[in-house]
Amino acid sequence: MGSLTKDMTRLCDEIQTLRTERHELNKRLADTTKARQVEVLETRAAFTGARNWKAESAHTSRHNFVDQLKQTVAGEGKSLRDDLAAARRVWGKLRAT
Repeated sequence: MGSLTKDMTRLCDEIQTLRTERHELNKRLADTTKARQVEVLETRAAFTGARNWKAESAHTSRHNFVDQLKQTVAGEGKSLRDDLAAARRVWGKLRAT
């Protein structure tokens, strides 16, 4: 074989090797991209879960606070009504005498 034929054969082999390597690189990149996508989805799901848990916790905390506030206000209102009733009784007795 001549020198030109040997060079052409070598170049064809190099081209084929480079094509194979490029294909393998593309496959590795695709696999890595899929793995990263899964990681991102899992991380987003964890953040969503944490955010939902925090929102529920805050909602429950606010709800309990409002319930306790209602009870306190109701107690204060009853105390005020009792005080007013007692004052009316005293004023009524003072007027009657």
